[in-house]
Amino acid sequence: MKSEGNYLYRTYKRMSDIGTWQSITDAYVFIGLVSFAFNFVLDSLGYLLACYSMGARFTLIVHKMIPGQSAIFLFFIVHLLLSTIAVTYCITRLYNKVINKPVFDFKTELAEMARHELSDYFVSGKMSQPFRDPTSPISWTDQVKFYVDTASVDKYLDELTGCFNRKYFSHKLISYMDTQRIVKNRYGSDIQRYGDDLYGVFMIDIDHFKSINDVYGHAMGDVVLKSVGKLLRETVGDNGVVIRNGGEEFVIVYLAKFPFDFSTVAERINQAFRDSIKVPSSGGIKGRDVTCSIGFVSYPFFDGAEHVFGLKEHVDLSDMAMYVSKTTGRDRWNELKATRVPTDKIDKSMYLNSPEYGLKRGYYTLRDREGEHTSIMNN
Repeated sequence: MKSEGNYLYRTYKRMSDIGTWQSITDAYVFIGLVSFAFNFVLDSLGYLLACYSMGARFTLIVHKMIPGQSAIFLFFIVHLLLSTIAVTYCITRLYNKVINKPVFDFKTELAEMARHELSDYFVSGKMSQPFRDPTSPISWTDQVKFYVDTASVDKYLDELTGCFNRKYFSHKLISYMDTQRIVKNRYGSDIQRYGDDLYGVFMIDIDHFKSINDVYGHAMGDVVLKSVGKLLRETVGDNGVVIRNGGEEFVIVYLAKFPFDFSTVAERINQAFRDSIKVPSSGGIKGRDVTCSIGFVSYPFFDGAEHVFGLKEHVDLSDMAMYVSKTTGRDRWNELKATRVPTDKIDKSMYLNSPEYGLKRGYYTLRDREGEHTSIMNN
């Protein structure tokens, strides 16, 4: 019963939003209902006026009507049905000719222009709406925007890994995230509530990648990068976007719902590398496993602060946490957690690039699999 109710509700939402109609049948049903309601009101008023002019009592019960009143009542019933059918047919045909068919043809043409190995990844809305709920209806405007994005995907695609590139990060994602932050600051609350959006910013670096290029060759290094890009996209799925930051570094911006521990994502990525990313034996050289080092922070870094860093600064913070993972053994993750909002007197460059600087002054702590630390733990 609950599933039937959800289906009816989704159908109602889709029907009431013209931009998400899925077929001409949707148009017939919606326009028919609106036309029926409109004509019903007009015919009811007409019947009421006719009853008044005849000196008859307004009634819908035939045997209580005076002579002639039942004929007028039948006339309005027939008029209601015929006018609803006629208006629905004419408006729907006009809608199909002027709007529906041209939009459908335009989308089909754009889809052909956007034909690409990874077109489904972008047509799904990742570029314009990186955290869109895949179960939500897509309006015509959204569909056209997605196809236009896909037609120009080469600007924002790293061809080797299939992930977004730094141009996408600077031209699209920063603007999107800043908009989300401004909206939350204006209409949201400093207190996190169950189900509120949470973001995690991750920096992933392939361990000993230079030695892969040196020992196995750059062609094998490219194979590893391609495999890593595919693995990260599949691991993140609809919950985030993956950007190749350059070389062997990848940035992930991940969306979750409060409460959520982003270390579960880091653990999943670490384990996925161990399970799936391998350098095969080649030319008498024994193959090897490939691991990664991860650093991440929550976005925004400070809870309830009037001033927060932008997305770029969050990447710098996660890069700093990743550096700690590199220097303390690799194949692990570290989270940087804010403990207090920095004062105006901080050295911003040191704050964003030297973990010792912030740890020593108590601006943030480090968390790894063993717990929270106020200094870099070598193990």
